[in-house]
Amino acid sequence: MFIAEMPSMGTLKDISGLGGNFNMSAPDKFLQKMMITYGVTGSYVTDIVKRGDIPRRSTKEEIRQWLPFLLKEIEIIQPKAIIVLGKRTYDKSFKLFVGPYISKKITVDWAFHYSQQGAKTNVEVEQRFSEVIKKMKTN
Repeated sequence: MFIAEMPSMGTLKDISGLGGNFNMSAPDKFLQKMMITYGVTGSYVTDIVKRGDIPRRSTKEEIRQWLPFLLKEIEIIQPKAIIVLGKRTYDKSFKLFVGPYISKKITVDWAFHYSQQGAKTNVEVEQRFSEVIKKMKTN
């Protein structure tokens, strides 16, 4: 299971004519490529906060408001592992507000968010992703 902070309001145009979102952003394509490469396609991907907004950090109030929904998702999915997308999301949102409710039987770690720009290169993002997936698969 992968958990990010919150969906952005960046709505992409459907260029397929099929009514879906087939015009993925470059960062979304990068995540998809990594998931295929490291054998985790089919994993459940969700957000701590469920309401989309302009890209920004979630507030404590938003996290608390949406926490029951995330916990219900985790209860239903019953993941063996959770990978939080974003080191800051892991440290400032997940560990503080979600972590206390997660079973110790679930392995939890973080990977750089796939859209992180500037501070990390795609190579660094993919390297951390690879390390975390490898560790999760051996546990």
